[in-house]
Amino acid sequence: MSIRDHYLNLLKTLIAIPSVSAQQSHLPEAATCIADAFRLLGAEVIYDDTYFAPFIMAQLHSPHPDAQTIVIYNHYDVQPAEPLALWQTDPWSLTSHDDKLFGRGVDDDKGNLTARMAAVAEYIDEHETLPVNIVFIVEGSEETASRYLQEYLIKHTQGLTADLVIWESGGKNDDGVLEIFGGNKGIVTFDLAVTTANTDLHSSLAGVVDSAAIRLSQAIATLFDKHGRIIVPHFFDDVLPPNQREKDLVAALPITPESLIEKYSLNAPLYTNRYDADFKEILYFQPTISIEGLISGYNGKGVKTVLPAQAHAKLESRLVPNMSPESTIQHINNHLVPQGFPDITLTMTLGQPGYRSDMSHPEIARVINVARQYYHAEPSVMPTSPGTGPMAIIHDALQAPIASLGIGYAQTYDHAPNENVRLSDYNEHIDVIKALINSYNESKHKIINH
Repeated sequence: MSIRDHYLNLLKTLIAIPSVSAQQSHLPEAATCIADAFRLLGAEVIYDDTYFAPFIMAQLHSPHPDAQTIVIYNHYDVQPAEPLALWQTDPWSLTSHDDKLFGRGVDDDKGNLTARMAAVAEYIDEHETLPVNIVFIVEGSEETASRYLQEYLIKHTQGLTADLVIWESGGKNDDGVLEIFGGNKGIVTFDLAVTTANTDLHSSLAGVVDSAAIRLSQAIATLFDKHGRIIVPHFFDDVLPPNQREKDLVAALPITPESLIEKYSLNAPLYTNRYDADFKEILYFQPTISIEGLISGYNGKGVKTVLPAQAHAKLESRLVPNMSPESTIQHINNHLVPQGFPDITLTMTLGQPGYRSDMSHPEIARVINVARQYYHAEPSVMPTSPGTGPMAIIHDALQAPIASLGIGYAQTYDHAPNENVRLSDYNEHIDVIKALINSYNESKHKIINH
C-alpha cells in the first residue's frame, strides 16, 4: 500500500467518526485515532484530554540544529451533517465517485489534515530526514469557537518557537486559482430573548398587547438603519482599518457583486448596492451582525390565533482585528436599553477575536513562491477571509505569520450537504506541502553556497 493510500484509509476512518463538537460527540474517539496515527509516523505526541475536546500536539524534529519550525494547525471536529435528506451519499462514509471524495469533514478539516500527514510521511520516506521541524497542532472545538484552545496552548507551547503557521484549510476560487490568505474575522455569538406574559394570549388582544415575537423583531430591527447598516453606538470604534497593501490585495480579487448574485441566485438586493459602499472592503474588512435563527409562537400546520408570550433569537457578529467579543456584546446591550427594550435578555454564547497576517512577511512570501512554482501561475493572495477561525489565538501563542491554503475548491460545500473535494486537489496539496518542506532544504543550500 502506498503512503497516500494509507492516509486515505485514515481519512476513511476519520470520516466514519461523527466528531461533532456542537454535540460533544465522538471527540475522544477521533482524537485518539489521530494521535495513534502520529505515533506511527514517528512523532513525539502530546495527547491532553483535560477538557471535552482532546488536544493533540505532534512534533517531528529535523536533525539540523539551526532548523526552522513550521507549525501546521488543523482540527478534527466537524459540523452536524443535517439535513440528511439532502445528501447524495452517506455523510459518515468516505465515498468516491467522479474523481471526488464525499463525506462530512472531507474538506473541513479531516482531508486537509490527512493530506498534510501524507506529505510529511512521503518526504521522510524519500529524503530520510526533514530540513525543518514540523509541529502539528490539532484541536477538536474549532467549529464551536475553539473552546479551551487558549488554555491548551498556554500549557503546551511554552518554549516553542515557530517561523510559520500553515492554517487548517483553503482552496481554489471559481477561476480555479489557488487562494492564499493570512487572516480571518473573529466572531461573537449571542442569544436574545423576551417574555411578555405568563402564557400565550388570544390574538384578539393584539390591538392592546405587545407580543414577544413582535417585540423581539422590533428590538433586532433597531440594530440597523433602513439600508441595513449597523447603527449600534461605538460598534465600529475599535475596528482596525486595512493598510494600503491589504486594500490593494483585496481590490485585485476576482469576486464581484454580480458573481456573488449569480453563484447563489440571490433575490434580495446586496446591502452594498443599497448604500453605494465598497463591496470588497465591506466583505473583508468590516464587522457584521446577522440573525442565525428566530423561534416564537405557533409554527405547526393550520392556524393558531395566539400572541406568543416568548421569543428567542440566535445572532452573531463577525469581528475584524482589534474588536473584542466582550466589548461588542456590551455595545449591543447598551444600545437596546435606551431604545426601549430593557426587557430583552442578551446572553453571549461564544467568542473569539480576528487576525490579519503581514502578507509581505518573508515566510508568507515563501509560501506564495512555492505555490507559484508548483502551479506555474500566480496564486490569489488575500490578507483575510470573510470567515472565522482561531487565528488570533494561535498567533498570540506562537507569534508567527499565518498562511492558509488547502484542498478545497469553489464547489466544496463546507458545512453543507454533499461536502466534497476533488482527488486531484487533494494530491496537489500533498505535493505543495512537500515542496514547502523542501524549500527549507534549498534555503540551507543557498546559505552554504553563499
